[in-house]
Amino acid sequence: MQSDGNAKRKRPKKKGNRFMRNAKGFAKQGIFGRGTHIDDEQFSYFINILDAMKAGFEDVEERVNMANNVFEQTHDQEIHLASNQIVSKALESLVGFVDDVQLERFFSKFGEGLRPLCSDRFASHVLQKMLEIAFLRGVGKSAIVETSDAATPSKQAKPDAAQVEEEYNLKADFSEDHREKCRQFVLRISKFMLNNLEDFVWDNCASHIMRTAILCLVGMHVPKIAFEKGGTEMTKHRKLYTVPDEWQEVMKDFPQRLEMWPQFTDFPYQEHSSSLLGVICLALSVADKSMLKHFAKKILTIGLLKPNEDDEDKKDEDTKIEIKDEEDEEAKETEEDTEKKQTDPNLPKVFHHQTSVILLETILSVAGAKLLTQLYAMLFCNRIGYLSKQQGTNFSVQRLLQHIKEVPDFESVFTELQPHVEELLKMGYTGVVSALSAACLRLGTKQAQMIAALQSALHVSGDKEKSKLFFNCLVKLKPFEVVGSDESGFVHLHGSLIAQHVLQFNKPIFLVNCILDLPATQLAQVFNTPNGSHIVDAFMQSKFIGEKSRERLIRQLDGFYVDLAITRHGSRVFEECFKASQEAQKLRMAKELFSKANMLKGSPHGRIIYTKYRLDTYKLSPSQWQESLSKHLDAEQPKEEKRKKAKTATDAFKDILS
Repeated sequence: MQSDGNAKRKRPKKKGNRFMRNAKGFAKQGIFGRGTHIDDEQFSYFINILDAMKAGFEDVEERVNMANNVFEQTHDQEIHLASNQIVSKALESLVGFVDDVQLERFFSKFGEGLRPLCSDRFASHVLQKMLEIAFLRGVGKSAIVETSDAATPSKQAKPDAAQVEEEYNLKADFSEDHREKCRQFVLRISKFMLNNLEDFVWDNCASHIMRTAILCLVGMHVPKIAFEKGGTEMTKHRKLYTVPDEWQEVMKDFPQRLEMWPQFTDFPYQEHSSSLLGVICLALSVADKSMLKHFAKKILTIGLLKPNEDDEDKKDEDTKIEIKDEEDEEAKETEEDTEKKQTDPNLPKVFHHQTSVILLETILSVAGAKLLTQLYAMLFCNRIGYLSKQQGTNFSVQRLLQHIKEVPDFESVFTELQPHVEELLKMGYTGVVSALSAACLRLGTKQAQMIAALQSALHVSGDKEKSKLFFNCLVKLKPFEVVGSDESGFVHLHGSLIAQHVLQFNKPIFLVNCILDLPATQLAQVFNTPNGSHIVDAFMQSKFIGEKSRERLIRQLDGFYVDLAITRHGSRVFEECFKASQEAQKLRMAKELFSKANMLKGSPHGRIIYTKYRLDTYKLSPSQWQESLSKHLDAEQPKEEKRKKAKTATDAFKDILS
C-alpha cells in the first residue's frame, strides 16, 4: 500500500493527561494556550475548571451549576474565548449541561459569524458539540427508536460521561420553545454546511461539523467527547431517534450534490472526503436504502474500481523492456510475470490507500445482499487469499465475511481462503480465520470443511493421538508441535471465538469429545481465563450438544468449582454450569462450595457466589436450601429476561441495516 496506506492502523492515544501537563508547562513561559490570546487570570480560571472536571462530579446538579457559572464568565467574549485552546476544551465539555438561556445566547453569538468559526481549529469543536446538544434537546426522550442500553447484561455498567450528558439533555424539563429553537439551530447549521459544501468538504475543522450535521439529520446520535477520537469507533455508540421528514430531505441533498462533482472519483483517496462519504452511507442506510444502493454503486464504479496508477506505470516500463529483450529472455520474463500475478494480483486503487479501505469497510457493513454480491465480484473475487494476508486489507476481508449474505458467494470465498488458513495463523492474521468460522456458523454451510481446515492447519489431522489435542491447539492457535511443550494457561482471543463457533456448528461432536477427553486440571485452567470462560457458555447453550455431554463436562469439573468460584472469570463458569445442572448435581456443587466456605468468602467474587446461592442456608437443611434457592432464582429470571429483551445499539442497527 502506498502513501498513507503504508502506515499501520494506530490506536488513538489518550491525550487528556498529556494535554493538561503541556498546557501548564507552556503557561510558565507566558503561552496561555494556542489560538486567541487570554490573560493569566482567565487561563488560571479555566485550567482550574478542567482540573475540577477531571476529578469528577458527585451528581448532575453539581455539573449543571458549574456549566452555568463557567458560561456566565464568557459574556460578550463568547467567540474570542471559544477560539482559545484551553477555553474551548472547557466549553465543549460543559455545553451539554448549560441551561436554555446560556445555550440560546451561544446560538445567536455563533450564528453571527458561522463561516470563520467553522474553520477555526478550536471554536469549531464548540460549535460541533453545540450541534450535538441542540439535536438531543430538539428530538427529546420520546423520539428514541430503540432502547439501546449498550450495557444491558446482568450487571448494569456505571454510565460514562457521554451517557450522563445524553440522559440529561433528553430528560431535563426544557420548554417547548427552547426545544424548537434547538431544532431550528440544527437545521440552520445543516443548511449552511450544504450551501458551503465546496468550501468545507476538504476543510480540517468544518468537515467534522458537516459529518455531525448529516448524522443528526437522520436521527443518528454519536457522542463527541473532549480528548477522545471518533472515527470507526463511533459505530459502537450510535443511537437512533425519530426526526422530522424535512431533516431527512435536507440530508439527501448532500449525496445528490456531491456525486455531480468532477472530483467525486478522487473522494475515496482523501482523508476528509472519504470520511464524509462513509458517514453519508451510514446516514442513507437509515434514511433511504434505494439511494444508498445508487450512491454506493457510484462510489464503487467511479472511485473504488480505478486501476492503481503505479501499476500502470510499471506495465508500461515492462512492455518497453520486453521489446528490447531477446525471445528466450522474453519467455522467462513472462513466466516470472505469471508467478507474480498468482502471488501479487493486480489490485484496484482502493486497496492501496487506507482512507479508501476504511470507506470500503463502511460500505460493506451497510450494503444489502445484491450490492454485497457486486462488491465481492468486482473487488474481492480471485484476490481474497492475497488480501487476507496483507496488513492493510485483511480487515476488509473480515468485514466481507461478517456481512456476506448469499450462500453461493460465501462458498466461493471459503474455497479461496481454505488453502491459506495455516499461513494466516502463522502470520498472525487470526481475525480472518475467526470471521470465516463465524460466517460458516451464521450461514450454516461449509462447517465440516472448516473443521477439517483447522485440523490440517494445526497439524492434528490423520493421527488419533494428535487429534486428541485439537482443542488445546485450537484455543492457543498453535500447531501440535508447539503445544506439546506449552504448559501455560494462555488462551488466544480468536482461538476462543473459533472454538465457540465450532461448538455451535451442526455437528460439533469431534471438538466436544476432545474437550471431554482432557484432564479436569487442564479444563479448569482454560476455563479460568478471560477468553476461555466463554467457551463454557457456547458448550452449555449449543443446540447441537446433548444433555449427556453437558452433564459429563459438569461432573468432570467436580473438585474445581471452588477454584473457579473465587475468580472473576471462573465464577461465570460456575454459574453457567450450575444453571445447566440437574438437581442432584446442584447439591454436589453446593456441598463442595460449602466445604470450603471460608476460602469462598475470602474472595470478593466468591462472596457474591456465596450470597447469591444462599449457601448459609445449606448448612441447616440441603432440601430446604434447594427449595428456597429455586424460588429465589425464579424470581430473578423475569428481570434477566427483561434485560435480554432490551436491545443494544448494535442490535438496533442490525435490524436497520438488514
